Amino acid sequence: RGYRPGTENTGMIVGLGKAAELVTKNIDKYSIHMKRVRDYLEQRLKDHFVNDIHFNSHFAENSNRLPNTCNVSFKGSQLQGSKVLTLLEHCQVSIGAACHSNITTRPSPILLSCGIPSDIAMNALRISVGRETSHEDIDVFINDVIIAVEKLTNK
Repeated sequence: RGYRPGTENTGMIVGLGKAAELVTKNIDKYSIHMKRVRDYLEQRLKDHFVNDIHFNSHFAENSNRLPNTCNVSFKGSQLQGSKVLTLLEHCQVSIGAACHSNITTRPSPILLSCGIPSDIAMNALRISVGRETSHEDIDVFINDVIIAVEKLTNK
């Protein structure tokens, strides 16, 4: 309704169909790659931040998770996700949870409902990797986040 013939963007419609076909054809390969990269990211974060980090997306052992997403909080009252985000120079991440609005003054109700304490949820960063993300890309992110956290904690 309200469209006249020829308004549809045929090229974009065909492109979306082709993209869906390629993802469907390669979903297993993409998932395995993204899980490996996500696991590498999490290990690098654990190695550097040891006890000063909380993984919000780790629930029961062997629970199903998205292969491309890590939700993490840095412990410390000065390390709110929005503050860390503003200091990242080479990477982009999101704050809170996927269903969280742009309100940065309170923690994600989704994380709170998962049992994440308010002070930890307030510091949440949601990091996503893609089918072309490499270990080198993760190393750039790790260096970027280390610098941001050091600036905020005056280390």
